[in-house]
Amino acid sequence: MKKRFCMTLDEELMNKLWRYIDGVKLKNRSQAVEFFIKLGIQNYRIERNALILCGGLGVKLRPLTFITPKPMLPIGYQPLLQYQIQYLKKYEFDRIVLAVGYLQEQIIKYFSNGQRFDVKILYSFEKDPLDTGGAVKNAEELINGHFITLNGDVIFDKLDLDKLLAYHKEKGGVATLTLIKHKEASRYGLVEINENGQITKFIEKPSEAKAGLINAGIYAFSQEIFNYISKGKKVSLEKDVFPKLAEEGKLYGFIYDGYWRDVGVPEDYIEVLKDILSGKLKLF
Repeated sequence: MKKRFCMTLDEELMNKLWRYIDGVKLKNRSQAVEFFIKLGIQNYRIERNALILCGGLGVKLRPLTFITPKPMLPIGYQPLLQYQIQYLKKYEFDRIVLAVGYLQEQIIKYFSNGQRFDVKILYSFEKDPLDTGGAVKNAEELINGHFITLNGDVIFDKLDLDKLLAYHKEKGGVATLTLIKHKEASRYGLVEINENGQITKFIEKPSEAKAGLINAGIYAFSQEIFNYISKGKKVSLEKDVFPKLAEEGKLYGFIYDGYWRDVGVPEDYIEVLKDILSGKLKLF
């Protein structure tokens, strides 16, 4: 489907463009503009950055994680982390930073520089566990511009990352959290949101069991996020950073209603495998 739009061009540039209209390959001005826009996109690509937090110990999934890092546990026929990387690649995030720590050598050996997956993979190393916020800060020098961040234990199938990033830029906040409705919020961050999409309250793992919008562990960040995290310190996004951003009016929510699971506990890991077998979750 094509859509009409208006644009203003420099007169000299416009005259040069019209010279290429030959009545055969380029029959009119619209075709000429479309052709050169496509050509420009192909030859001038800006790398899109993403960060995956995959350095956790995976304590709740022991004994499985005694010898295998949680992101490398099999989901169907491949590691969970491979599924996440392929999902990012689908949306042309071709420069992916993996924040690694526990059993990092397995991840590095499997993914290497990413060439096998047609992406560029870089690594951010944690000598000691830095928690989610510390891991983000530790990767600061490897990331440019706005970027997507994933927790290394979430799986989803219909989240439009282009729309998430566009929404984040439109709102102009520091962070945008993907939110999903859940009947049990005690394991997650419970969120309150206003009519403008602004998160007014963020409660990490509330003690009382209740339904509501929860943090799905999928984020869009601006570079300003690094200013809220001390370097080399153990900092939690959920407990330290997000509540502060909510207080300052710089935290937004993007509601998603597709498939989603956090495989951080055995029950949910088993459910994901069942969902694959039943066809509820379709892998690439």
